Amino acid sequence: MALRYGKYAFLHARLGALKAGLLTERQWQQLLDCGSAAEQRRVLESTTGYADAVRSTHEGMLRALKQTSRTVAGKVVRSTPSDGARFFRAWARRDVLRNLRAILRGKAIGRSADDIRAVLIDADADDRLPTERLLRCGSLDAAFELLEATPLRHWVQSARRLYERDPTLFGLDAALDRLYYAEVWHALDRLDAADREPVATLLRLEVDQVNLLWLLRYRLNYRLSPAETYYLLLPVTGHVSDTELQRLVREDSQAAVTARLAYRPLRDVLAPCASIWEVEVALWRYRARQARRLLSQATFTLGEALALLLLKVVDVRDLVALVEGTALGIDTVRIRQQLTGAGSH
Repeated sequence: MALRYGKYAFLHARLGALKAGLLTERQWQQLLDCGSAAEQRRVLESTTGYADAVRSTHEGMLRALKQTSRTVAGKVVRSTPSDGARFFRAWARRDVLRNLRAILRGKAIGRSADDIRAVLIDADADDRLPTERLLRCGSLDAAFELLEATPLRHWVQSARRLYERDPTLFGLDAALDRLYYAEVWHALDRLDAADREPVATLLRLEVDQVNLLWLLRYRLNYRLSPAETYYLLLPVTGHVSDTELQRLVREDSQAAVTARLAYRPLRDVLAPCASIWEVEVALWRYRARQARRLLSQATFTLGEALALLLLKVVDVRDLVALVEGTALGIDTVRIRQQLTGAGSH
């Protein structure tokens, strides 16, 4: 343990500072009490750690807010010894993946370069993704060709083969997710036991969330067959095992899927949910609660760092929901229903 204190002393101190940037319950209440976007900006600027993300335009503010979690991830990587930094770089590639997905989806449905650029997250900060050249591509095939000459080729070649077999947008999303999570799981396996277990505690829940949401959407929204659904799920599993997923894809209702979950905490969390969006919110809230617990119980391990990163992602996700909901004139009650971390303190 003394060795771990020495190894992660600087990281632990950095995490303490970053933790102070998370919104408190009181700050959330202040934001929810605001009657306008202008009031929200004033609260964010005067009483929170998000002052630097405040912008005069709605679009600019959303982009700045989304960038804050990436900034925190970069600080964690730079504060972590090499073995841990390798894992967090793999985990943080979700932002590259998010931009890659947005570009490929945009090309697939014929969106303009400006429309695609508007939803990207600080894309120019990662030279592995030739953003501007991709935006100038005239077709999805041209974008694939360009990407196969980049460091992302190992993702893209496999994703392209899967997409050619299943030329749908959700098939493309699934292909990229499959590759990303396989890579993260490989990085997890390279950690030592003391770090691997707390990190795996959070990753297993993330994988469960992805698999369960994809399963429900494929079966109930897209009406895919059990075999097609199972093929598109992740190649790694969490609490919901591969054998269990093979059983669950045969169900044809959300209630039946929930009732057959063997892992009781997930079954209890999802039992009250009547729709897929409620399942998504419930799983995010459960993950946020577990992250908050690990933030104090997994000190001086990489689990503490991953817990902080997840809570930052949740913070930003909720802020984006609040800002967008206010701009669209959605009432506070409905916005609260979408929040995932504000009530997890």
